[in-house]
Amino acid sequence: MLELTPLHIAVTRTARYYQIGTTSNLVRDVWIVCHGFSQLAADFAVPFQSLDDDSRLILVPEGLSRFYLDTRPGHTGTSKVGALWMTREDRDAEIGDIVNYLDTLYERILGQLATHGVTRDQIRVHALGFSQGGPAVSRWAARGSAVVDHLVPWAHAIPQDVNIRALGERRPDLHIDMVYGTRDRFVGEDAIEEQRTILEASDVPFLMRAFEGGHALNLAMLRELMAE
Repeated sequence: MLELTPLHIAVTRTARYYQIGTTSNLVRDVWIVCHGFSQLAADFAVPFQSLDDDSRLILVPEGLSRFYLDTRPGHTGTSKVGALWMTREDRDAEIGDIVNYLDTLYERILGQLATHGVTRDQIRVHALGFSQGGPAVSRWAARGSAVVDHLVPWAHAIPQDVNIRALGERRPDLHIDMVYGTRDRFVGEDAIEEQRTILEASDVPFLMRAFEGGHALNLAMLRELMAE
């Protein structure tokens, strides 16, 4: 059988995101927070709503791919839908799309803040990714044109294709917070220690932050992260 060669074409997509907070001259922290596998941005945004204040802008983008959570045929108007960032299929192209997507969102918000007299050097940009969102924001910080000051992979290791040392050299002010639940069945102690070893060797400032809980966001930990 003749082996087929995949071809690619760039197309325009409409991406959905949510914003918590208002662009104004008071904003000093911009948080871009990415959901996990099978979540929707609107649901993921709920815990962040209580963290709204005049100095903080929280953006919740949604993965570009959606699917029905119920795999049985015959979907109805009540069938639940989830979103995801990527799969292993056509992986490099999907990573590129994620990076371009988040770069575009970043530039859009910087432009909006500029109309209020807020410049890039007046704000800190934080990228938080929960579960599958962790690799998404990590690759964005490493490959995108955006300047990320604070990277928060939550319940997922930084992927091996991200050169953390090179990222730190590119972004000398970068700080990384690795967050995990003590009862997270997807994040074992071995994985945590492996990530600690990699980060220690990278010379990038980091903290390992644990909370009592499982594979989920934790409001107390979010408050702690956003207060610093």
